[in-house]
Amino acid sequence: MNAKVEKKINGLSVSANPVYKGGSLPAYWACAINDRVIPKTFNSAVDVFRFARNLKRH
Repeated sequence: MNAKVEKKINGLSVSANPVYKGGSLPAYWACAINDRVIPKTFNSAVDVFRFARNLKRH
């Protein structure tokens, strides 16, 4: 199952995408903010959204 999770956080469109490596649980989660891929992996979708919530906007 490929369950992409999307939320709006601080005016940003944030998506968390599970990446599977042969197991039944995701090996890690990938993140995209406003359709830009973030070159970092996360342990869970919650970690993705926490990262986005803590971003400083200039």
